[in-house]
Amino acid sequence: MSKSPQAPYSWDEIETDVRSAILCHFDQLRYLGPQSSELQALFLGISADQLEVLGGENRTQIGVSFPLDRHHLHTLAKNAYRFAYQLDGWERATYEDHYMVDCGVLPGFPQSDMDGEPSPLSSFHDFPLRRVFETFLARWNLYNPEYSGGLSVRELALLSNMTVPAVRTSLSKEGIKLEIVRARGDGNRRDDDRSATLNIEDAMRWLEGRRGFVSNRAPKAAPSETAITDIFTDREIAFDQALRKAMVTLGKRPEQVADLALVSQTWLTNLAAGSPADIDLKALRSLARKLRVSEALFVSRGVEHLIRLENTSENVATL
Repeated sequence: MSKSPQAPYSWDEIETDVRSAILCHFDQLRYLGPQSSELQALFLGISADQLEVLGGENRTQIGVSFPLDRHHLHTLAKNAYRFAYQLDGWERATYEDHYMVDCGVLPGFPQSDMDGEPSPLSSFHDFPLRRVFETFLARWNLYNPEYSGGLSVRELALLSNMTVPAVRTSLSKEGIKLEIVRARGDGNRRDDDRSATLNIEDAMRWLEGRRGFVSNRAPKAAPSETAITDIFTDREIAFDQALRKAMVTLGKRPEQVADLALVSQTWLTNLAAGSPADIDLKALRSLARKLRVSEALFVSRGVEHLIRLENTSENVATL
């Protein structure tokens, strides 16, 4: 895998951390999980003889070969690494990856092996693998504002390739104030504190002025995306009809599109059926992004369509 100048770690370093994290997980399972001689074959894909090299001190660091790609953690790390540092293949990261990393991997993965040796995902340390996942989340939240109300100083540091003190100094010199969102908790590290964040708009503006920040690469338009744009550009096609054609072109059912765009299924169903629906600008913008069509084009047509329906309903009601 290619390594950009902005990536602070090589992929080999990240794979080494992934391997250690998996072994920490396995070490917990074989002592606290099911007492089965088949556990190593099921989890690691290696035989009992091969497993013997994992015994003794620092067993999570001893060299042992097992197929990493059979573990979804490896796939998540690969997608996160590419997206975090905008390497080739960055567009493969999905909202499901974000969900798994944010809700499962970072808060819930084993913190150590049975000897107390820390996992590369330990929240008490700052291993490369954990930083990659945190950078992935920070970048995802920056470009998908519906996922976050703002970025912490640590997240700004990860995205700008700066230290936390340097970020604090820069923000102070520029007179940029963070927003207090909740009382400070007992975080494991001071730089993890999310009690104060910078809103997404100001965070983007500040990051764009940093030499170490890399903007998201423009996605290559797929044939289906080009076709969807053409559909909404054609004013001869009604908005609701265009929306139905777009979902067919995308190969997604309405409920799938609603889940992807994080909008109400009922709202989207009414919108596609040509029925009255709330004029929800945030939902329209989110839907436009998932359909890979210009937000300005999609939202303007959608609002025009909904206002027309609203006026028609009011006229009918007065008859």
